[in-house]
Amino acid sequence: DITAAPALELRGIRKRFGDVLALDGVDFRVAAGTVHALLGENGAGKSTLMRIAFGLLQADAGTVSIDGRHMTSLTVRNASRAGLGMVHQHLSLAPGLNAAENVSLGGQGVYRPRQAMRRLRALAQQSGLDVPADARAGDLSIVQQQRLEILKALARDAKVLILDEPTAVLAPPETAELMVWIRRFCASGGSVVLVTHKLREAHAIADDITVLRRGQMTYGGHARATTEARLAQAIFPDVEPLPATLAIVPA
Repeated sequence: DITAAPALELRGIRKRFGDVLALDGVDFRVAAGTVHALLGENGAGKSTLMRIAFGLLQADAGTVSIDGRHMTSLTVRNASRAGLGMVHQHLSLAPGLNAAENVSLGGQGVYRPRQAMRRLRALAQQSGLDVPADARAGDLSIVQQQRLEILKALARDAKVLILDEPTAVLAPPETAELMVWIRRFCASGGSVVLVTHKLREAHAIADDITVLRRGQMTYGGHARATTEARLAQAIFPDVEPLPATLAIVPA
């Protein structure tokens, strides 16, 4: 629905670290119910932009809106309350605590172990992300740890998920499973920002794609309206594109 408020919108975002201009007036808009891939090489500004969206960093200029609500005071707590969740590339679980305890961290009220276990099991079943509630986080596989991070966000009623390089440590079958889950989450009304440098992966799953290069947007539009070759040029404009067909030289 083009008349619906965007799930996440950033306008004119600028961020400087000393002499380095990390983001130079970036606009970024995620339509509700879609997968939006944020592409770019390492250092392009992708994670910085999303850390600003989630309240982990403060922009020098620009505005952030979540589900149509302008965030005048953007903190992690306020972003979470507005329905934004973020799963970082480097997972932030407490390894000595079990899964249910990790999900409950940062919550309010008295911690009740049985209630926390029941809640996590129900959430895991509802979302299709199977994680043993009583297992120590440090004993879980990397796939289970990632699922637990997603469950932490869902436990806080996240409607928009930022997944920062989620497939960097996954094998191809595990990546395929995650992609199926992402599409299912969006079909149920959620929205996903997929931060990645994997061009083919982004083009295959995303509805929309934004490319950043050196803190500036070099492409923004529908995935179907572009090709992998054009996206590669947006990421690496100084690299000569390969011809569509390569001559095969006989041995």
